[in-house]
Amino acid sequence: MEKVFRSVALIQKFDDEKSQFLLKLNAGRNQLNFVTGERLEKESFREAISREVSWQLELERSKDFIVSNMSQLSMEYAGVLPGMTAKNKIAVAFYLVHLYGDSARSQVNESTECQWVNAAEICRGRTNLGTAIDPIPVHWINRWEILQAWH
Repeated sequence: MEKVFRSVALIQKFDDEKSQFLLKLNAGRNQLNFVTGERLEKESFREAISREVSWQLELERSKDFIVSNMSQLSMEYAGVLPGMTAKNKIAVAFYLVHLYGDSARSQVNESTECQWVNAAEICRGRTNLGTAIDPIPVHWINRWEILQAWH
């Protein structure tokens, strides 16, 4: 049984009392993805997401963002992920990530690869403009009701 050990970054902002989450465009798949990281050998889930946020968003650790000390949710189970046919041993951890200061927020907001989306779009798996969202984290979010799609 193959192992899938993944961390997911929940990078959130509030505009006009509405919560939005940062997703990044995967142009090869024409879909939006959360910043996620596969855990490397002897690396914690938190270290994996810190590494990936720094690399994928081109931000400096400790200067531009902070990863919460504990995961918001950590789950382990055996199952079949969307788009796969074989059963996997799955461990996933969701971490809140906070952007520091105006420069980090500006850098993310000016990126053509980043997009802020609301919980309803994430739970639906598609933005209001029709862009697909990676089905694996959408599956986890809906399965464990991590986000609520308020209408």
